[in-house]
Amino acid sequence: MGANDALRAARLSRPSALLDGEPMSRGELADAANAHLWQTTHTRYALDAHTIARYERGVVRWPSAAYRSALRAVLGVDTDAELGFRPTRRGRAGPDLPGPDGDAQATDVPLDRREVLRTGLAGLAAVAVGGGRGHASPADYRRELEHLQQLDRAQGSDRALAGVLGTLTSITTALRASQGADRVSLLGIAARSAEFAGFLYRDLGDRVRSLHWHDRAMEWAQQGDDVAMQSYVLLRKAQAAYDERDARRMLDLTMAAGRGEDALGPGLRAEIHQQRARGEAMLGATDRDVRRRLEVAHDQLSGATGRQDPDEPGMHYSEKLLTLQTAVCLTEAGRPAEAVVLYQRILADGISSARDDAYFRILLSTSLALSGEPDEAARTACGALPVAVATHSRRSIGEARSLLGALQPWRQRSQVRALEDALRTAAQPSPS
Repeated sequence: MGANDALRAARLSRPSALLDGEPMSRGELADAANAHLWQTTHTRYALDAHTIARYERGVVRWPSAAYRSALRAVLGVDTDAELGFRPTRRGRAGPDLPGPDGDAQATDVPLDRREVLRTGLAGLAAVAVGGGRGHASPADYRRELEHLQQLDRAQGSDRALAGVLGTLTSITTALRASQGADRVSLLGIAARSAEFAGFLYRDLGDRVRSLHWHDRAMEWAQQGDDVAMQSYVLLRKAQAAYDERDARRMLDLTMAAGRGEDALGPGLRAEIHQQRARGEAMLGATDRDVRRRLEVAHDQLSGATGRQDPDEPGMHYSEKLLTLQTAVCLTEAGRPAEAVVLYQRILADGISSARDDAYFRILLSTSLALSGEPDEAARTACGALPVAVATHSRRSIGEARSLLGALQPWRQRSQVRALEDALRTAAQPSPS
């Protein structure tokens, strides 16, 4: 049988969420279908671009019921025939289809299934809107972004990604027809959504897509003359540079973020000063100068009031997060024992995001190792690693791998070997 032109045409009629003006790629279609299946069945599937290509070539004419359902939902059609799917003589799916991930249950992280369904369906609705069925209002997009941010905090970056890409697809389409006050509002929510996508990709370990979305966020912030958002995106880029321990780039970006300080709210000013202290510490600043910069950060945050715009970048920056980031800075400044005290004080009370809790516990482990407590460091990291794996936080797993370098003098200890074994397991692909 010939190629499935109907499926290919349906895919090409949808805009790419990654490249403005380009059609949806096979990989994007596969990711969206997998996201739909997770959101509606709580089972992780492994459809990929290669399999979509087999469908389009006509090698597989009748995919499994789950994949047909997901493709109908993502591409906005009602019947299999509209996608060129016809039952084979045996009425069964073709061979070699990626099935559900056998390790789908993330039991280490609590799941509110209703929240996943509610938020996921909102994201899929945004994809449909972006396909030309009308446009949501800026307020609708803002509410959806808030829901996706809640989902990210509860379940991790990969759970929120499909929804935010759908939102961005819809906003990109809406911007082409917008004008006046609505356009300014759309540019603001577009910049915030793109920045969020950049963070999600950063946490998932995809630096190229993270940079792409941070660049799009900057573009939209500049179009909307949003100085605070421009500073916030620069700060996020600086934080991504820290993942690579690129101190010079991190400090340059942070200082650029602070150039419009008079237009920034106290939360964002505080975070910029904290980040600058960390960069200066990494580049050899004196302990006195680092502490002075951190004092400025705490002073800025203490001056925050409850009358700020809820959409203001840095509005939700808290004393708890500043204290955790101060611990990171003190470790870079060569004072890991002081950092341990700060980490333990905040983490003892817990933080709302399981993924972020695991990330900071792994950073705590590095401070413990540098303080000469290798067994406790390895134990703490081993305890946090399952959550990092369950939430697909490659950023956290990368920090755990870096921790092994600090633990090399004690690599023969049983706890350190246990951490090495756990990281080897984390690196293995999930069964499919």
